[in-house]
Amino acid sequence: MTQRWIMHLDIDAFFASIEKVRNPHLIGKPVIVGSGVIASCCYTARRHGLSAGMNLSEARRICPQVIILAGNYPVYKAFAERIWEICHDITPAVDTLLDDAYLDLTGVTRLYGSLLQMAQKLQANIRQVTGLAVTLGLGTSRTVARLASAAGKPNGVRLVEAGSERAFLEDLPVEKLPGVGRKRAEILHKLNIHTIDDLADLPAGSLEQIFGANGTSLYERSQGRDSQVLNANKIPRTISRETSFHADTIDRSKIEAMLYYLTERTMKTLRELKLLTKTVTVKIRYSDGPGDKSTARLPQATALDSEAFDQALRLLNRLYTRRVALHGVGVVLSNFSLAAAEQPGLFDYDDRNHIDLYIALDAIRQKHGYRALVTGPSIQLLNHLPQDDQGFVLRTPSLTK
Repeated sequence: MTQRWIMHLDIDAFFASIEKVRNPHLIGKPVIVGSGVIASCCYTARRHGLSAGMNLSEARRICPQVIILAGNYPVYKAFAERIWEICHDITPAVDTLLDDAYLDLTGVTRLYGSLLQMAQKLQANIRQVTGLAVTLGLGTSRTVARLASAAGKPNGVRLVEAGSERAFLEDLPVEKLPGVGRKRAEILHKLNIHTIDDLADLPAGSLEQIFGANGTSLYERSQGRDSQVLNANKIPRTISRETSFHADTIDRSKIEAMLYYLTERTMKTLRELKLLTKTVTVKIRYSDGPGDKSTARLPQATALDSEAFDQALRLLNRLYTRRVALHGVGVVLSNFSLAAAEQPGLFDYDDRNHIDLYIALDAIRQKHGYRALVTGPSIQLLNHLPQDDQGFVLRTPSLTK
């Protein structure tokens, strides 16, 4: 049986690195990209104590010489797409995200020789073509490959040999394991589980009792295994957009306007993928720190902005109960199905005019830029936020995941 091999590729300090490639005078200087908070932080800036998510005013206080750039998403996207093209020269099975990707290399060594040599050649090729440094992790699963790349940063190549997965994972903090977020980590810590090795010693049934179906996935990952197949055309688990406000706000019209804007951005991506969504989640974060989220299923699967937003608005009204300003808001779509499989024909709605309208809006924005049309409650944002071709310039990157 052919050994399965997965590579995880991570573009180092993505936005900030591109800015240094575009302007060599920035090399060696602390550079961050963001508006309101840091979206990307070069390694020089990190050595000064800066990190992604930090408020820009705090960044200036810690590092007065920091260079702050607003960023240009279309440029970043073009760089990423060029890197993915190079990856496709090696294997057709490339699963791309914003600044990282998984490559299925199973069987590829027959053509290219050793995995390490192939990875180093890929790394050098990307550097030559784009000027960017990437870190590569190689393992027998997505989980191991991802953690190997984290261990190799920056600009490294790390290979975890088949059979050594458990030894590689055992001393890592349990928070490093994909799928273990803050809340799950808190639960595990209360059970005296602090490392991935501690987690791996638990029976799969016990984890399933604690976390449901996700417990089985966590168990498999703790063993260095996963069964997720790479497929460039696979249906994503979620499509999300979220942002912080430029200034914390209690203004419901501004909050609802941003909620609508984020909803229509997610729905545009949904239609591009020819999907329908059955579930909407809304997330909020208060100015004093705590956050909350709520999820609801739609009466029927949809690709209409209006139906998704109506549900999102009901969720917001359910969530926003404190007399405290909001710092941020987000929308997550999930539970997808293919439109053609759900309906007799693609987007074959009873009210055909509505879906035709949204498809027409998508086409106009695709051709002329997202700012070409501002619709619905998001019109309220026109007096408060600047725009570029990609739409409103938000405080934090609102990029589809």
